[in-house]
Amino acid sequence: MTSVPDPWTGPPWGSGRQTWIVVPAALLGLVTIVACAGISTRQPFGRPFDALAVALLLLAPASLVLVVRRGVLGVLGACLGLVGPVTYVALGYVPGPAFVPLGFTVVALGVTRQRILSLAAGTAGALAAVVLATGPGARPVAWATVTVAGLAVAMLLGEGARGRAERMRALRAARASREESAVAAERLRIARELHDVLAHSLSGITVQAGVGLHLMDREPEAARRALTEIREASKDALDEVREVLGVLRADGEAPREPAGGAGPRGLADLLVRARADGLRVDDSGVLDAAHGLPDPVAGVVHRTLQEALTNVRRHAPGAGVQARLVVGDRIVLEVVDDGPGGGSVSEGFGLRGMRERAEAVGGTLVAGPGPTGFRVRLELPRGER
Repeated sequence: MTSVPDPWTGPPWGSGRQTWIVVPAALLGLVTIVACAGISTRQPFGRPFDALAVALLLLAPASLVLVVRRGVLGVLGACLGLVGPVTYVALGYVPGPAFVPLGFTVVALGVTRQRILSLAAGTAGALAAVVLATGPGARPVAWATVTVAGLAVAMLLGEGARGRAERMRALRAARASREESAVAAERLRIARELHDVLAHSLSGITVQAGVGLHLMDREPEAARRALTEIREASKDALDEVREVLGVLRADGEAPREPAGGAGPRGLADLLVRARADGLRVDDSGVLDAAHGLPDPVAGVVHRTLQEALTNVRRHAPGAGVQARLVVGDRIVLEVVDDGPGGGSVSEGFGLRGMRERAEAVGGTLVAGPGPTGFRVRLELPRGER
């Protein structure tokens, strides 16, 4: 099933209504009639200018109103634009500028992306002028030459306008596609940030709540410490969620770093909270190496370590974790746990988000069962500090 193209709604500077063409078409018709009438009164030969001449000269300007509507009306407009001036000259009227409105029709057909009609009307008009200039009652050769040249220029202008319109349409489509891609990417990034914040914080809160309930009667002080950890984790999570969601109510992008920073201090907070939640963490100089992290990748390292510790907390609570960070020509972060449940972690939003973060800065991430539990290895280009 073929779709009929939408009617042209006017020039880029207009109001978008098709009726805008009526005024210039009327002016074109008036100028043509006055010019042809004036030339006819000064020429001793030719048919006297009369009402039929006026009607024929109005056909081409009137065709502009149909041409801009395209489809069947466009074809009818092209025919009227050609028949009017050709019949006018063939009946013996003094030619004058009778073919000028046809030139405007040819250009209008090109502007409205009716290429075949534009070329057909222009070529037919040029051939008609040649025939009228060489047939019985021959018209001046100079008139035919100017008419053919004028219609050729009109076809070129129409073709140029059509090509420009297509290029502009392609540019608008490409820009719209880029904007949609940017919106989708930003939406995905916001979702990834929210997942990391909530998964990390809620898993810690769940662990501490369990500890508090277990020790509430036997060790009130330990339960109090667990409640304090819950309060701090909740406060930090709320701050980060507010920062991420703030982009939905104001201009700008979602934050590209955790609220607490992505440097050594942020990593230290992660390790402290992981130990408070019962994990046995060997950081192997992670904090010292973190001082050498370039800014563009510091956030990726932070979020990867955060998600890795969150997975251990959820799937292997109380497990031992070895975290290693090496900053050289390449930046390598490796997190391995010895928990029996680590190998069961599936490819969920967390692992997918870690992989997307790594790929966004030209790095790679490998996550899967390790020698004893689950292993996460992040490798990033160093870039510039």
